Amino acid sequence: MNRSKIVIGIFVALILIVITIVLLACTVFVVRDISVESEYSSGLLDEDKIVESSGIEKGRSIVTLNKEKVIAAIERANPYVEVTGIRRVFPSKVVISTTIRTGIMLVKSADQSTYALIDSSLKVLNVADASTGTGASATVVKGLSFVMPDEGPHAAIGTVISFSDPACGEVLSDIAALASDYELGGRRFFTFFKEISFDTTDGIVVYIKTNKGVSLVLDKSLTSSVYDQLYYCLIFYSSKDVNLDQDKGYILFDKDVNAYCWKETVD
Repeated sequence: MNRSKIVIGIFVALILIVITIVLLACTVFVVRDISVESEYSSGLLDEDKIVESSGIEKGRSIVTLNKEKVIAAIERANPYVEVTGIRRVFPSKVVISTTIRTGIMLVKSADQSTYALIDSSLKVLNVADASTGTGASATVVKGLSFVMPDEGPHAAIGTVISFSDPACGEVLSDIAALASDYELGGRRFFTFFKEISFDTTDGIVVYIKTNKGVSLVLDKSLTSSVYDQLYYCLIFYSSKDVNLDQDKGYILFDKDVNAYCWKETVD
C-alpha cells in the first residue's frame, strides 16, 4: 500500500512539474522584443517591414517559434533579403540576422515579354518588361526561358524561378554554385561573365562568354560534371603557363587530345 502511494506521489509530482514548465513557457518565455541585424547597411533592409512580414506575434511563446515558416514569410515579402539565421535570446527576445541578395543573371520569359533578375540561388528578385529591361547590371542568359506564373510576372518575385527546360535549369544552378565556390559570386559574377547561351540542338552545350571575349564551353554529354568542366575551364583560363587569347575563341575539353585547350573556332 505504501509502495502504491509513493508511485502515485511521484506521478502527481511529475504532472505538477510539467504544468509548471508549461505555465512558465506561456508566461515568461514569450516574445516581447524582435530585432533585425545585418552585415550591411542598405535601403533594401527595412527593419519594420522585415519584422511585420515575419508573422511573429508579441506575446506568443518563444519556444514554439517556427523558424522555417518565419524565414519563408520574410523572404517572400522581401525578395532582396536573405535571412541567414533566427535565434532566440531567452527569455523574450528574437533576433533576425539578414544579408542582401545580389541579382546576377537576367532570364527572359517563354513568351519573350519579361526579364527576371535572379540571384545565385535562382530566386527572382525583380521582373521588368523586356523592352525596357530591369536597369540592373547582370549576365544575360540566352536559349533558356522561365515559366510565367498564371497570376502574371510579379507573382514570380520572391520565388525560386521555374525554367521551361528543367535540365538546363539544373546546369545553370551548377554554374552559379561553381562561380560562388570559385569566388566569382555576387557582383563578380556579372563582372566576369557577360553571357550564358544554351544550345540544345544535340544534348546540352553551354557557351559562357566572358567580358574579355573568350568563351568557356561546357558539354553535358561528357563524363565529367558541368561543375567540374567549368572549374577546369577557369583554371585553364587563369593559367600563366598557357598561351591563349583571352579576347576571343573558346576554352573547352578536346576529346581528341583528352585535355582542356583553347581554340579559335568550334565546329
